[in-house]
Amino acid sequence: MTKKNALWIEGNSRCGKTTALVNQLEKWIEEEKTKQSIPLIKPPLIISANREERTNLQKLIFSQIKDLDCTIEIQTVSGFIINEVELFFPLIAKELNLKNPFPIRLYPETEQELASQLWRDSLSAELLSLFGNESTCVRRLLDLLQLAGMAGIPFEDIGNRLKNGQVFLGDSFDDNIWNTIDELLSQWRVWCLEKGLLSYGIIYEIFWRHLFPHQDYQKSLLNRYGAVFADDLDNYPAVMGDIFNFFITREYNCIFTYNHKGKVRLGLNADPDYLATISNRCQRELLTFSPVDNLSSKLENSLKLLIEENTLDRDDFENIFSFKTRSRAQLIKEVSFFIIDKIQQGIISPADVAIIAPGLDEVARFNFLHFFHEYNIPVEPLQEKRPLIASPLVRSHLTLLGLIFGGNGRLIERDMVAEMLTVLSPKSDTEFGIQPHIDPVRAGLLADYCYHIDIESPHLLPIDYIPSGDRLNYQTFIAYNQIKNWINQTKQEVKEKKLSPLAIIDKINQQYFNDIQSLTYTQINNLREFKQTASHFWAIQNRLGKDKQIIPSLTEFIILIRKGTITANPYPVNPLLENKKNKGITLATIYQYRTSHQSHPWQFWLDAGSTLWSKGGAAELFASSLFLRGWDGKPLSLEYQQQQEKERIDRVIHDLLSRVTDKIFLCHSDLDINGNEQMGSLLNLIYLAPTIEQISN
Repeated sequence: MTKKNALWIEGNSRCGKTTALVNQLEKWIEEEKTKQSIPLIKPPLIISANREERTNLQKLIFSQIKDLDCTIEIQTVSGFIINEVELFFPLIAKELNLKNPFPIRLYPETEQELASQLWRDSLSAELLSLFGNESTCVRRLLDLLQLAGMAGIPFEDIGNRLKNGQVFLGDSFDDNIWNTIDELLSQWRVWCLEKGLLSYGIIYEIFWRHLFPHQDYQKSLLNRYGAVFADDLDNYPAVMGDIFNFFITREYNCIFTYNHKGKVRLGLNADPDYLATISNRCQRELLTFSPVDNLSSKLENSLKLLIEENTLDRDDFENIFSFKTRSRAQLIKEVSFFIIDKIQQGIISPADVAIIAPGLDEVARFNFLHFFHEYNIPVEPLQEKRPLIASPLVRSHLTLLGLIFGGNGRLIERDMVAEMLTVLSPKSDTEFGIQPHIDPVRAGLLADYCYHIDIESPHLLPIDYIPSGDRLNYQTFIAYNQIKNWINQTKQEVKEKKLSPLAIIDKINQQYFNDIQSLTYTQINNLREFKQTASHFWAIQNRLGKDKQIIPSLTEFIILIRKGTITANPYPVNPLLENKKNKGITLATIYQYRTSHQSHPWQFWLDAGSTLWSKGGAAELFASSLFLRGWDGKPLSLEYQQQQEKERIDRVIHDLLSRVTDKIFLCHSDLDINGNEQMGSLLNLIYLAPTIEQISN
């Protein structure tokens, strides 16, 4: 039954859905001013799919609505669920009879480490053979728990769904293996709740299973919020659909936007088809006109016919050009120098260029950055997450911790000590630029002669141990002694005051990284993420009763960081800092580009001949299709998978065409990075499109 209080705004990419949502928000605020006191006691619940969309929505709201007169808090889907579980955890603890009313949320990396330790003796050879190795097995089991939680499916049903879905190729498996999966997940859930630890999968399951059905919580929802505004429902999980139906049933004003050619997070816990059923209860508004000029209206139908039916309906693919090379290395070089040439000629600016790939490997990323930086052209990798261990500052922290606390001599090598000396030494402005007082060559010399390797007590020796001291200048001599003396002094303080590793990390930052002005955004963010990770790690250690085992815990922490699974964003999330960054060439995967909602005059589609374009450039979570509300309980057929790929590339092409205004460059090499021939869905278009030599300035 259609509700007059609910409005469903539907349209394709960049047709003004978010603007329409903000217009409805402004209208609702004006109406509520006559009903509620000012500021509004019951503000609206505003939800966005991810952080990038939240930032964009926040900017639009504050630029368009002059008099808010209420608290505006925009929450992401995950942020909303996590906040609700943490806020009402005492209620949950009472219902589940839990001892710890104040839980600690686990990071994914910590979650995997703890689950591996818990399950190590229970992972059978048959179970490991299904996934390949222990790490993959643990990660996928935890992902299954998260998929089930977001879908509102009992974790006890996971094994049964895997069995019926026949996601594993080969012979039939013993039913015990499915029971084992359920038992492992149940063991993990019970262990976490007993310890007061919450993983993402457990948070989602607790929310839909225990918190949301609770009458006191439902009353709280109705008392706290006056309306619901949710943007891009095509990227929401199924449990959010249940919440929205709850508000619609109780006659709350609800405004939703939906893009049937979006669905970026399908396969990553979103259930767009289930969310689409909400439209049956709403008044519908269809947006067909795009206020922004783009290539979608000109080319989409022709590209769709060519890709899906191999049918050519035009002689000229206007605005589409191609690069074709034999090797991928040559392709990256040609694309880079073509862009550099056009920028130097003033034809295009760096901010107007986007390089989009189905998967951006380290080789491509390094080469693009190398070529562009050589010509002082700024580059902005989107949502870049570099491992913390890639930062010299973080590696220096780990080396210092090992030297100060001891017991970790096996983890400290001479080259690590040399790097630490260079990073920590004072720096001076010279004719060759800013240079450290201990340069890499002298640091290597010091590490060779003055680092005493010892498993229990590694330490730095006096500088006299170098046989030819004439190779060290006065600055190096002073800088080395200052570092050595500080380490020895801090060691003594640890013994006398029983300082923890967290306290030492603070001392390191105060001693060596206190000058914020001399650090880049990347370095600041790496240090911040490192400190946050360390605080989280030792909070977990305290909860598990390991806080007194300093040396073993420190060893575990160093190994965890060195695995490279913990990452940091190189730029602060704060949108106020965006203007401080030089706008450069955008470098992104398909998934990153689509979720960022950006648009550019020129787009370069890298590896256009790759089959990964049919997969949308985003790796789906394992068995994600089995956790959609619309799954019929039957095995996933080859025809189903082919249809999914067909629909996915249709959405990708539409979305990218909607976000480009001038030209598209298809960048294709016959061989991929592994030397294999590329035979993707866009191959026909690549050979029909004119080459770059035909571009007229």
